Amino acid sequence: MSEIDAPLKALMLRGLAGDGAAHAELLSRMSVYLRRYFARKLGRSDADVEDLVQETLLAIHLKRESWDRAQPFTSWAYAIARYKRIDQFRRRRVRQAEPIENADSLFSEDEDPSARL
Repeated sequence: MSEIDAPLKALMLRGLAGDGAAHAELLSRMSVYLRRYFARKLGRSDADVEDLVQETLLAIHLKRESWDRAQPFTSWAYAIARYKRIDQFRRRRVRQAEPIENADSLFSEDEDPSARL
């Protein structure tokens, strides 16, 4: 996962240093990963996918100062996405568990490239 983490972490660090273009690029790249992740978890036709993507991007933006720069960016981003999904389950009163060790699932590629949202 370091081949994914390194460029995202670099964008995050540049964004934290005030580079608005880097921050915008980070959020743009994350939106692709998040759409795939939530679509795999909820189903491609689930109307909540885009809501969860936007909620997660907003949380990444608002909480960016809380990220520990010594840690991988991808683990931090996965935790935010996971908690946003859990919040959605709570709103729907759904019970489902997913171990934190599944962080790689946020950054995995689709098996079918034509299935991208």
